[in-house]
Amino acid sequence: MIHRLLADIRTRHDNLTELINRAERKISGYPEGTIRIYRKDDHCYYYMRQPGQQSNGTLLSEKDMPLVASLMQRSYLKKVLKAASEESRVLGMLLERYPGTTVEDIYPSLPEERKKFIKPVILPDDEYVKQWMEKPYVPKEFKEGIPEYYTQKGERVRSKSEQLIADHLAAKGIPYKYECPLKLKKGTVHPDFTILRVSDRKEIYLEHNGMMDKEDYASDKIQLINDYSKSGHVLGDDLFITQETSSVPLDVRMLDRLIEGCFR
Repeated sequence: MIHRLLADIRTRHDNLTELINRAERKISGYPEGTIRIYRKDDHCYYYMRQPGQQSNGTLLSEKDMPLVASLMQRSYLKKVLKAASEESRVLGMLLERYPGTTVEDIYPSLPEERKKFIKPVILPDDEYVKQWMEKPYVPKEFKEGIPEYYTQKGERVRSKSEQLIADHLAAKGIPYKYECPLKLKKGTVHPDFTILRVSDRKEIYLEHNGMMDKEDYASDKIQLINDYSKSGHVLGDDLFITQETSSVPLDVRMLDRLIEGCFR
């Protein structure tokens, strides 16, 4: 987890550096001076101060509004530049001074002869995933006579699209459980896929809505999403949806973007 955090900090630092460079270039293109705003009787009056000017400034008229906009934009960019520079400085110091060895690095670096006697305070990702996967659960039952679909791992699912989703998750190394029970306020449901997002060790849920052109099915699925929401789950945070109809199949590219952007 800490290595993901550090990677995010480096990305933030790099983005701030780029932002600082852009802001500096833009500021140089705006005129010097500041704007003072005076309000009276629901009217705003704009005064321009030149650098070093001690008076209230020069009252500007309607025709000067483009100048007002330029000076206000310059003032805004200067504040952005100041905040970005300070944050970048602090993050740079953090990255420079952060120790090369973290708590999470200790246990994996030990020889196997020592590991077998030690209970790590923080499990390595692979051991955490292993224990999560090994927790037993009772999946939803299959009714007799319905079509059978099997993933490359040999687990049974309910549709070709779920088979495709499962195989993509497995190929990308995403830990998941199929139809693992989850308690909501209105009762127990069985999310199509319960996913362990390893980077923050958070359980997230993927529901595949495979027949959205059928009115009753679509209504039931909308109600299910509402039930998730009433239990504190948020779309795009810990709840994700893939959808299709008989004429619009599952978008595999969207699925892969979800995997890379949200499930790791």
